[in-house]
Amino acid sequence: MKLKLPAPLCLALLAVCLPVAAQDDKAANTISVEVPAAVKTAIQKEADGGRVVELNRVNEDGKQQYEATVSHEGLEYAVRVDLRGVVIRVELKNYNDAEDQSPSQLPAAVRDAFKKLARGGPVENTRRQRLAFTCEARIDGHRYALTTDEQGRLLKKELQQDENEGK
Repeated sequence: MKLKLPAPLCLALLAVCLPVAAQDDKAANTISVEVPAAVKTAIQKEADGGRVVELNRVNEDGKQQYEATVSHEGLEYAVRVDLRGVVIRVELKNYNDAEDQSPSQLPAAVRDAFKKLARGGPVENTRRQRLAFTCEARIDGHRYALTTDEQGRLLKKELQQDENEGK
């Protein structure tokens, strides 16, 4: 016998059942929820000694995926993995955020350039943004775009679709 539930009840059950979280009292880099082995392996590999703080199932464009929040060396990353264990995206949370800085906090060359470019006008609302560098790399048989900051910290890793994929 099939049980047919009203749509609002189904949505409420999904909202309660879909989010899953790794336990804080577990050892670092341990996932204790029921997820496919390939997904666990991929997330643990990306965590690279960090701690999985949260893990959720998501549905993007009709495709089920998992997204983990990983804490690593004081930074938090969002890691998106498909059901086959292919890493779709790794992104430092808030990496595009800029921080306000007073002109006196800026490097001298930047201060001088701003003064020259402002042609004597006031220099206000100075902000520092992360300097980023990008490359493409083949990892585990997939092509990724990688972005790091000036210290070499990973800002973003994103799966690139090959021209022959999906054919």
